[in-house]
Parts: sequence; C-alpha cells; structure tokens
Amino acid sequence: MQNQPRRSQTFVSAFARGLAVIEAFDRTHAPLSLAEVAARARVDRAVARRMLMTLIELGLVTETQRHYRLTPRVLRLGYSFLSQTGIDGITQPFVAEVAQRTGESCSVAILDETEVVSVVHTPSPVHKMGFTLRPGTRWPAYAMASGRVLLAGKPDPEVRVLLGRMQRKPLTPRTLVKVEAILDAVRRAREKGFALLDGELEEGLMALAVPIRNRNGDVVGSLNSSSSATRNTAKRFCDAVLPVLNGATAEMAKIL
Repeated sequence: MQNQPRRSQTFVSAFARGLAVIEAFDRTHAPLSLAEVAARARVDRAVARRMLMTLIELGLVTETQRHYRLTPRVLRLGYSFLSQTGIDGITQPFVAEVAQRTGESCSVAILDETEVVSVVHTPSPVHKMGFTLRPGTRWPAYAMASGRVLLAGKPDPEVRVLLGRMQRKPLTPRTLVKVEAILDAVRRAREKGFALLDGELEEGLMALAVPIRNRNGDVVGSLNSSSSATRNTAKRFCDAVLPVLNGATAEMAKIL
C-alpha cells in the first residue's frame, strides 16, 4: 500500500492488501471495475487483480463483464465476529419484542471505527418506513442516535480522534457537523443514558438509542428505535419508547 507507516517485521503485506480489496466494496460502491478497486484499496492495478483472482477462487468475489462484487460467502467473516460476541442471537428476541410493544422499528448496532453497523433489525409491525437498518448496512456514526451512544462508551480524547476522521457532511439542515457540537451531544448521551435525534440523518426521521452493556458495564452495542415526525413528536416518541428500550437492555445485560 502507498503512503503507509512503517510496519513491524511480522506484518503480512499481502494479507493486508487482500483485506483492503474486500473493504473497497460497500453499499454505494458495487460492482467495481479493476481500476476502481485499485483506487479504493490504494494498491496498484496488478496487485488488485491478483487479490481479486484469489478472492474469486475462494468464492468471496464474483466477476461479471469485467466488474467485481462480493459474494454472500464474505458474510462468514462478519458472522465470525457476531458468533464470538453472541450479540446477534441474544438480542434478536428482545428486538422483536420491542418492535411489537412499541409499534416502531427496532434494531441493534455496533460501532466499526467511524461507522455504525446494523446487526439485527425488526421492522415496525404497523408502520411502513422508508429508512431501514437492515443487517450489514452502514451509516455515519456522527449523524446516528446509535452512533452517539456508542461513541459515548469511549473517552472524550478517543471520540475526538474518531470524529476528526469522519467526513462530516450536512445530511439535512439539522445535522451536526462540527466536532465540538457532536462531542457535546455525545457527552449528553453519556450523561442521560440515551440519544434522541430528530431530522439529522433524514428529514422527518426520529431515532432513539440506548447503550447495550455487558455484565462488566462495557458498551457492546446500541438498541435503537425509529419513528416518523409525521405521526409523532420527539417528546411523545421518547416518553413512550425509552422505558421499553431501557427495560430490554437491562435484561440483555444479564446474559451478555
């Protein structure tokens, strides 16, 4: 890789390049041409091609008309993490129950560096929502209620570093984009034990999130619920759903 810091003698460059090629694919960038893979992975085209050919042989990538995309088999990599933590299987019944009790969608998310990744989701049983957090989808942590409570589980200096690495764009007129403003919101989430966002990620979308903690008190994920401003106010939404979320996470903590 180009412009990378000096690595230790045990660092395996080829393996790192292969992972970089896998990470070149995301929700908005697939399928990709060879040139696009090389550019996004920051490797030479020859290196990108060798990595892609290897991934194709392993069944992790497929090629169609000189464009490449990941195959479902790559999910095994993510499932290895989820199996290790057990968070997906443990939380699924709670997520379904919260959705049933509140009538709103419910999901569980984890923090992956600067992004929130959904691992479990149950849609609203009564309302149709345009925005969904299907398992595997990624969203910018700075503009998510889940992102705020997940960041709140980290010390301020680390949060500041992560915010500095994010491309903080105004997704709506209400989106907080300045580091200090987001950091203040993260601190409030830490103090209150929840984060409530109204129209920051998408116009008319409200989101409420609380931290999921293990028995040691460590934040291991977030439990989230979403609603629409066309049928709810932020206060009514929070008053109705927050106790249900807190009750669910208290039960989760006993078995995580």
